[in-house]
Amino acid sequence: MSVWPPKRDSADKPAISAEAPAPWRAPMAPAYVYLLADNLDAALAAGEDLLKENFVWNGASLGSPREIDAARAEQRAAIGTIRTLEMFLVARVLKARERAEELGRRDERFQRMTKLFVGATALLIEAAAELGDETSTEFDTGDALTPYLRGRGILAAEEPAPQEGARIEISESCLVARRIRLGELMDLVAAFLDTLELHYDLFLAGEEADLETAAPAPEKPGTGTSSADA
Repeated sequence: MSVWPPKRDSADKPAISAEAPAPWRAPMAPAYVYLLADNLDAALAAGEDLLKENFVWNGASLGSPREIDAARAEQRAAIGTIRTLEMFLVARVLKARERAEELGRRDERFQRMTKLFVGATALLIEAAAELGDETSTEFDTGDALTPYLRGRGILAAEEPAPQEGARIEISESCLVARRIRLGELMDLVAAFLDTLELHYDLFLAGEEADLETAAPAPEKPGTGTSSADA
């Protein structure tokens, strides 16, 4: 007489793993997505560095000639740093535009975001030529500092110069390349990065990155030493 269900020996039971299921991870991104994310991240960092810049305006003849020269040299150096960060920011955004256009063609999930980003940053294309060659600007302004501040919205159009001793700070309302507000540009870049991170695993967490860095490289077949060789 047969019994149903048949008895199963304990050795025939499938082994139950005690390990917890691996957490879900977003898929790895294609190379062009990593390049896009790298440019966006660098642009965001440049914008954050711009917001940290500040200096004290010294336009009058106060103090000894040596002190005046030193103060004005420091002032010009500060604006030079701001210009450098601005050019770096524009260059990274323009590189990101190229990768964004490629992403929009290859992945329809990002078409709306890429169109928004590419359209909003189109003004920076002609600005790159101006930033790279300031000969005409220097000819028109005599390489003065106040036109630069006025063009970025740091100095009001009706003000001839900042007040003596005023601290000049870069805010989110600063016009990058005289065209786009810094805060709005940074928000756009950050939104694009967040959108990419929703779909791709772009950045490893701190502990995970340390583990992958510390993990030894696998040995190639035939390169290991046997006990007989020891």
